[in-house]
Amino acid sequence: MSVSMYQASIPGLIRSLESLAAILDKAERYAAERGIEPAALLGARLAPDMFPLLRQVQIVSDTAKGCAARLAGIEVPGYPDDETGFAELRERLARTAAFLRGVTPAQLDGSETREVVLKMRSGELTFTGLDYLFQFVLPNFYFHFTTAYDILRHNGLAIGKRDYLGQA
Repeated sequence: MSVSMYQASIPGLIRSLESLAAILDKAERYAAERGIEPAALLGARLAPDMFPLLRQVQIVSDTAKGCAARLAGIEVPGYPDDETGFAELRERLARTAAFLRGVTPAQLDGSETREVVLKMRSGELTFTGLDYLFQFVLPNFYFHFTTAYDILRHNGLAIGKRDYLGQA
């Protein structure tokens, strides 16, 4: 049995986007219950040279929508990165999941050999679709998701592996 590019990407990304949205909902309630200013959590970071929670969530979204679009050979939707609160971040994650749901398995057929070129500040990175998914998308997506989780956990939010996996 073989696994398609669609199966290896879209369902897992959607599930994790939804898990992160649920975690952000818990974080917002946690802040309200304890009188913590939401901006304090959204601006929290694990180290001075790391992005804050808000940016980590935006990158999770960007990585997921970029994956779906590039593998499907369609334009990556642009989001303005203007969120300032938990509700806006959850809406962004929901919009990203909806975009991914709109990508069909047929659109990803053959994408394992499709050339994907990323324009980075440091220059261009060129991948096959397969390498893009497994060497760039999945490591980056889960790095930023895990970092968002860790920031909230470090700041006292009672979440665990079941929350991360979307089973809570």
